[in-house]
Order: sequence, then C-alpha cells, then structure tokens
Amino acid sequence: MSDQNDKEQFAADLEQRFKDVMQWAVTTWPDSEHPVSLADFGDVEKAVKAISQRFLHPSGEALSPSEGGAQFVDVSPAPWP
Repeated sequence: MSDQNDKEQFAADLEQRFKDVMQWAVTTWPDSEHPVSLADFGDVEKAVKAISQRFLHPSGEALSPSEGGAQFVDVSPAPWP
C-alpha cells in the first residue's frame, strides 16, 4: 500500500470515527429536556474535515475555502492608484 493510500485511509477513518462519535452523542445524550442534534456539531465537523484535508494536502493549494483552504491567496497585489 502506498503512502498516499495510507493517508487517504487515515483521513477517511478520522471522518468516519468522528461521525460515529457524533451519532453516539446524539443517541445517548442524558438531558432529554435539552436534546442535542447532529447540527450542533456542524462547526466541529468542519474542523475535522479541514484537519483531514490538510493532512492529505499539506500545501493547502488543492483545498477550496469550504474544505478549509485559504479564502484569499495574495499572489501579486496591484498598487493602489
């Protein structure tokens, strides 16, 4: 198995295990008056995906902003008129 396959498998496992933890938390939440939903984990889920994507693409060039990549890349700014 190649190094890239190992990285892809690790990233997939990381995301799947996090999804399993989220589902476990929702189903076993002890406070029925204030239930938790999968939507409550949205920001953390984005962070986990960003971590796995940065692991696969350390330079960050291949990532879109929704995947945790840079929203702005300063390539060669024009001077102010």
